[in-house]
Amino acid sequence: MLSLRNKRESLTLISTPVVLFILMTITLLRIYSLYVSPIELSVDEAQYWHWSRNIDFGYYTKPPFIAWLIGFSTFIFGNEEWAIRLFAPITHLFISLVLWGTVKYAFGANSGKIAALIWIFTPAASLGGFIISTDTPLLFFWSLSLLFLLISLRQNSSFTSLFVGIFLGFAFLSKYAALYFLIFFILWWLIYDRSTFLSIKNILIILFASFLVASTNLYWNYLNDFVTVNHTISNANLSVITLNYDNVIDFLSSQFLVFGPLLFLLYLLVIMDSFFKDREITLLALISFPIIILITIQSFLKIANANWAVTAYVGATLIISYYVALTRSTIFKMSFYLGLFLNIAISAYILTITINGSFYPLNLKSNPLRKNLGFENLASKIYDTFKKEKVSKIIFEKRGDISRFNYYLNKHDNNFQNKIFIKTNSIVPSNFYELNFNYNLINKTEGEKILIVKNVPDISETNYNLNKIKFIKSITTKTVQNSKRTYYLYIGEIR
Repeated sequence: MLSLRNKRESLTLISTPVVLFILMTITLLRIYSLYVSPIELSVDEAQYWHWSRNIDFGYYTKPPFIAWLIGFSTFIFGNEEWAIRLFAPITHLFISLVLWGTVKYAFGANSGKIAALIWIFTPAASLGGFIISTDTPLLFFWSLSLLFLLISLRQNSSFTSLFVGIFLGFAFLSKYAALYFLIFFILWWLIYDRSTFLSIKNILIILFASFLVASTNLYWNYLNDFVTVNHTISNANLSVITLNYDNVIDFLSSQFLVFGPLLFLLYLLVIMDSFFKDREITLLALISFPIIILITIQSFLKIANANWAVTAYVGATLIISYYVALTRSTIFKMSFYLGLFLNIAISAYILTITINGSFYPLNLKSNPLRKNLGFENLASKIYDTFKKEKVSKIIFEKRGDISRFNYYLNKHDNNFQNKIFIKTNSIVPSNFYELNFNYNLINKTEGEKILIVKNVPDISETNYNLNKIKFIKSITTKTVQNSKRTYYLYIGEIR
């Protein structure tokens, strides 16, 4: 029987109850930070909430699981920002526990505790514990798939292989990046296994089960002209190539912040050695490092966001925990301890940012928090104008505006449902709102009053086909220190 369980674990770690206490405490602190944080929803979060009001098997730019998750949370707790984000820290707790169980099963008890602590304090989990994104459920199902895959390697069991496929299918319903797992796992099987520990029958079970679960979204795409698939392909479209070394540097630099500066270096140090270890370590290497290489190439050819390679760090966490528990190198251990301590410090700082809505003591010239502050205050002013002027519809011109104002105007009573639209000159819709809430395509009644909300004081550039367009007022709110956000309100009557 294949076994990589470490017979002589050289690292004595704190006890299991203490590790559990740390994981629970960190998670509760993150939930508390959600409740008290002044930071408002991002564009994507507000859009995912909008999707969650209409549960379906797919949406314009993403598979459906993120909307299901938010819909379940808000059904129980209401439409507050903390409720929308609630499953973010909870899911990262579950990921830590799954990784703990995975490494304990494969490599030993100490390795499992190390993996749990590594993950809960990674910057990716720290920031991901505050922001609800498609990466959150993807990482959870990716971890579960890996757990059952390692069990299947030991047992060559059709039952556990079925669960590998099921969880891979749900990973696909979370984000299409789940395909990386399937591609690199099959590559590993062809190179290193070829039915030695996992039969072709069980491979077929994994493929069939994952396809069966994912088919709900595939069928939705079929009914909707493959809109999500086409959008995903267009994001990775390499027909317009802009070779740029700066993009590569930016992406690779960001990975030090995703996994942690020293832990990322340790991972790079051991990764090549991992390809020549036993099958399980090689599997972890093949479903982690090639993802980073692939996204790095993408960044050189076009552009890549920092989170696009985040799935690589599930395998990276398991690899680091294995090497730390096994090694007798004092330098390696001290580097790990220092790296973990650094990640704890970063995690604590992210926690204070979310609680206070401030980067203090840092004084940033361009504070990114300004992008997610002030919309609720402005929404109340738009609401007052809407009622006072007795208009029937509100028109925005940017996805970032309609997404967040739609949330804050409908947050409590949903009075603005089907009254908010976007004006665009695009022939082909480029986002969810242009497809479903396009001002150009709605029915209009002569004399109907329209409120137009712009972030520039000029309405001449866009043809609204309205009579009596007049400027009403500007509305302003403070975001961060020495920064404010202003919108300009216009009223017009439909011809």
